[in-house]
Amino acid sequence: MKLPAPVFFCAALIILTMLIAGCTTNTTAPATPQATPAPAAAATSEFPATPAAVKTADIDTTITVRFNDFACLDVQEELGKAYLYPGEKFTLSAASPAVSGVNVNVLFVDENDQLGVRNIRPAWDVVQKKWVYEGIVPLVQFNDITTPVEKTFTIKTQSKYYICADDRKETGSNDVMLRVPVKLKRL
Repeated sequence: MKLPAPVFFCAALIILTMLIAGCTTNTTAPATPQATPAPAAAATSEFPATPAAVKTADIDTTITVRFNDFACLDVQEELGKAYLYPGEKFTLSAASPAVSGVNVNVLFVDENDQLGVRNIRPAWDVVQKKWVYEGIVPLVQFNDITTPVEKTFTIKTQSKYYICADDRKETGSNDVMLRVPVKLKRL
């Protein structure tokens, strides 16, 4: 007996569907009861509870700068906001890049001064005994960082701000990449 083509195709389709879907009979074993864990022991003075992580800074990073060059970090991008506003208080801290004989300057500048830093190299002022950036007025300036430094300040004008690490006072050339640790904490 020969099956008509439509019946053959329907039977083949049903068999194929069953193969793809698999037989759906319940073959799982009955659930076995699980032992309940004993309650955790309370923290004792011998084993105190771990304290929650404390946020020490809003920005805690390093600025990578080439020897005898400068690099800037966009504060707004790091904080996830468009501008800093008058009255906002911050504490900026920075440390030495830990490369023997290299001491960088770190500046906290607004958008206009950040553009100026690109064109103005620092000059040593023998009277004030510090590095001067002619025409630039940074909110914070750390010169020749050898030990960790910190300063608290208040934003005076709405703008975008940058933390710049400057090593352009060095002489010669070198392929060293300096990593300057900086932290900015909102108060």
